[in-house]
Amino acid sequence: MSEDALVLRDVWKIYKTATEEIPVLKGINLTVRQGELAIIMGPSGSGKSTLLSIAGGLENPSRGNVIVGGVDITNLSEDELTKIRARKIGFVFQSFNLIRNLTALENVMMPLIFTGIYSWKQAREIAQKMLEIVGLKGHEEKFPRQLSGGQQQRVAIARALAPSPDIILMDEPTGSLDVDSASRVLSLVKWLNEAFGQTIVIVTHNPEISELASRTFYIRGGQIFEQPPTTTLADKVKEVKASTKKGELEKLQLELLKIKLDALESVAREGKISPEILDAELKSLEARIARLEKFIEK
Repeated sequence: MSEDALVLRDVWKIYKTATEEIPVLKGINLTVRQGELAIIMGPSGSGKSTLLSIAGGLENPSRGNVIVGGVDITNLSEDELTKIRARKIGFVFQSFNLIRNLTALENVMMPLIFTGIYSWKQAREIAQKMLEIVGLKGHEEKFPRQLSGGQQQRVAIARALAPSPDIILMDEPTGSLDVDSASRVLSLVKWLNEAFGQTIVIVTHNPEISELASRTFYIRGGQIFEQPPTTTLADKVKEVKASTKKGELEKLQLELLKIKLDALESVAREGKISPEILDAELKSLEARIARLEKFIEK
């Protein structure tokens, strides 16, 4: 078995519209070694979920290579990818993604059946033991709606772990949980990594989760870093502000306020608004107009 559980080499993801190309991932190079608990930190829109989808073979990169457990999955057929995902990759999502009309036990059995390796009896025995490992003994016959959010996420973890994958990919695994449930789930994740040597990659925007990590990566604007980026959101705001023509947005807003002022005066003449409400609205609008005019003059 390869010592590297996951390798991404110069991975790009570009979405195309009728008028433009939008690069979401820009030349990602990433290696996660066997037995690591790697955290990929990034804000919404940074490309972290797209990165996880490509790492798990759910999406194809526009270019570059994805290697899981020593197997290059980049150009595999959908049938081949399905087999690889069943045997080598476990997934845990923020929304649990359990099958609603299956019991906890049956949900954990499903990926085992899909591998084509296990009989129904063997899959059932493994699923029972996995649910016991994640602390859900006695809940085997319950449906997802009968379980708490934290319990559902533990079922999802058992399902991901059951086929003994090379790597488990988690997308905001505690994003839908309260603090107590999140703590239990993360404690389980850490234990699975330490006790089983299970390779786990978590993408999250929560900096507290990084305390669990063997290594933490940072993703910003579709690029990955091993150190926190020095360019902050405030710096980006300044760049955008500097690139905007001075007064342009303010003048547009001023025009909008004046249109609203005209509309108020019109409904007042028609008697559609009480004098008290009109007076309050006019004072508010006039104050905002005066503030904007003063700002534009600077």
